[in-house]
This record gives sequence, structure tokens and C-alpha cells, in this order.
Amino acid sequence: MQRLFYVTWTIIKLNLFFVLGSLAGLGIFGIGPAFQATNDLLMAHGIDYEAITIRAFFKAWQANFKRSNYFFIVFLLSGGLLGYNLYLAVQFTGLVWMVVTFFLVFALLLLSIAYLYGVLYETKYEMALPHLFKLALISVFLNFGQLLKILFGIASIFLLTWYFKGLFLFATFSLILIFTGYATKDVRQLVDQKFVRP
Repeated sequence: MQRLFYVTWTIIKLNLFFVLGSLAGLGIFGIGPAFQATNDLLMAHGIDYEAITIRAFFKAWQANFKRSNYFFIVFLLSGGLLGYNLYLAVQFTGLVWMVVTFFLVFALLLLSIAYLYGVLYETKYEMALPHLFKLALISVFLNFGQLLKILFGIASIFLLTWYFKGLFLFATFSLILIFTGYATKDVRQLVDQKFVRP
């Protein structure tokens, strides 16, 4: 029971910090650093809610500000380009356009997962951003079963949020990070053995 309280309070605390960090960067310039800082604290302290402080969060937020914004904005622009093409594709009818629409939706999902991998790797490794992009994209294709598990898990979190809107403020983003960290563990261990360590 005590552990459940620790986990619940950690989820709420991290999510509130993420929201504050996003607002501190006026939304668009706060989301990337806030997401990265939230993951850094989660990886460093786990469910030790006492070690997860607002001061530690904003220290990580400031340290990550430039790189995380660059990383997030590149993925955001890429997603925007795919999204615009998806918008154009759904205006047309026919089998070819249905196939194009499917591939664009799938590409958007893969891009989102690649971003999450990048956030996890940014916490653990020190590498140039181009290498981080490549490693994140490679990781998406290393295990198809885990890819499906991640998609299902994140879809479930968003579905739950759809029915319980309060989760958006108190749990959604920290749950995504916790679940992604768990679901990608095998792939990240493989990457650690094959690609990162000499």
C-alpha cells in the first residue's frame, strides 16, 4: 500500500512539474526541456518522491533547454510536415490514397516513438544530436513486437485520458515516460551492448 502511494504521488508530482516546465517556456519552447527534465529525474530517482524536487527539476530544465528544444522542434516540424501531407491525402478518394494515408499515419506514430527513444537516450548518453537522431530512429525498428507494445500502451494512456480529462494535468505525461522506459528496456539494453559500448 505504501509503495502504491509512492508511485502515485511520484506520477502526480512529475506530471505537475512537466506542466510547469512547459508553461515556463511559453508552451512550444518549454515542452522539450520539460519532458527531458522529467525523464532525467525519473531515471535518477525512480519513485523516490522526496528526491524529486521543483529545484532539481528546473535545474535539469535549464541544463536541457537548448538541446531539448532543438531535438523537440526538429521532430515537431517533421511531424507537422507528415501531418500536412496526411491532411492533403485524406482529401482524395481511392485505394492508392488509402494506402498513402495509412503509411503517413504509421510514419507519424514511428516518429513519436523515435522522439521518446531520443529522450531516454539523452538521459543516459552524451552524444552529438545527429547521432542521437540516428540512434532513436534505428531503435524503433529493432523489435517489432516491442514497437506494437509501445503503440498499444501509449494509445491506452491517451484513451484513458480521453475519458478522465484530469489525468492530462496529473498523470498522462509522466505515465508515458514511465511506460516507455519499461517497454523499451530490452531494446535499450541491446543498443547499449551493440551500438554504444566499445
